[in-house]
Amino acid sequence: MTRPWSLRGRLVRRVVLGACAAWLAGVALAATVISHEMSELMDDSLEASARLSLSLYRGAGQLGPLPPGDSAIRIVDGGVAVIDAPWAPVTADGGQDLPGWRVFRLADPDSDLVVEVGHTNAWRRDELRESLAWLVALMLPVLLAAPVAIRGAVGSALRPATRFADGLRGRSAQDLSPVAAPDLPVELAPIPQALNSYLDTIRARIEAERQFATNAAHELRTPIAAASGQAQLIAAGLADDAAAGRLAAALGRMGHLVDRLLQLSRADAGGAAAGRCDLVRIARMVIDDLGHPVTFDDAEMTTASVPVDPDALALILRNLLRNAADHGTGDLRLRLSPVPGLTVSNRIAPGAAFQHGTFEKSARSQGAGLGLAIVARVAAAQGIKVDYAMDRDRASVSLRFPEAGDAGSAVIAE
Repeated sequence: MTRPWSLRGRLVRRVVLGACAAWLAGVALAATVISHEMSELMDDSLEASARLSLSLYRGAGQLGPLPPGDSAIRIVDGGVAVIDAPWAPVTADGGQDLPGWRVFRLADPDSDLVVEVGHTNAWRRDELRESLAWLVALMLPVLLAAPVAIRGAVGSALRPATRFADGLRGRSAQDLSPVAAPDLPVELAPIPQALNSYLDTIRARIEAERQFATNAAHELRTPIAAASGQAQLIAAGLADDAAAGRLAAALGRMGHLVDRLLQLSRADAGGAAAGRCDLVRIARMVIDDLGHPVTFDDAEMTTASVPVDPDALALILRNLLRNAADHGTGDLRLRLSPVPGLTVSNRIAPGAAFQHGTFEKSARSQGAGLGLAIVARVAAAQGIKVDYAMDRDRASVSLRFPEAGDAGSAVIAE
């Protein structure tokens, strides 16, 4: 089981650790620079002391030895050490590192005078250590204040995210309204966007289920009542010879309506999958299953690949052809085009019109009023464009598939 962890706590810890590492690196770099600069400064002071001692000796003719301590001086006049020092004689001018000492030698070019001035290494280290200690002491309060400042800064930066989390925590499970989070940073903005998309899908599915239940209850009431009445007459022995036929017709109408309602429910829920299929093969299969004469013009194509799920395409064609057969006056045609595309057309009676709404149908219709509603919703889910046209005596519905005009999508028969 994964242990719960806090984003703010993790950020604070890591930023504090990074700040401490940067502080230590800064102190180390400062110590290096200070050590170098102090060494140069002390060497400069040794050189100045040597020049001053040489000048004073030339002017006074003698100097007394320095008292024992962290510094010492040697003066050599004519090869004789007038004042001696606790290190071995140095033969070259300039700064020299000797055991326990840092020595600067200066020779007078106009005489035999040589001055050597030195500091003990221990004194130099103590001075450097004291300088670094003051540096750390001055920077330490900044380091100690960093966690407090970092915690406050991280908390302030995460406040929009914590408000968003608190808002989600307080939402009811039944609340499917969109999540509002206008002040989230760009790194977290995809979260409410994805959540709202998910909520939209849930709302659509719930609404589809609710609408299906409402539609089923409303539309099945009449055929169920009719079938029940005929069954009661038959059971009571009061039915005539045509009662069985009327019962079978009522049950058939009820089965047809249930099938249409299930198709509509799947269309509302977006159940059609993506894929590709052969338009020519699907058209021939639907025509064979229709049981109604259809004039089929395949535009001399043997195959025509379209980016549509085969079940969705079959459902659209079946509803278009059935709607045309039920509500037209004959001469039903299905014509393919090499784009590829297709058109379903039929003759119509005067005053005919397309009924696009759910359960919308003419007074003379015996159908459920769902055919074109199913076509529209499935086509929209598959990206198919549907065009409706009607002139004086013919109605036509044309389908334009996505990626129309793709070279090689249709194969013309030789």
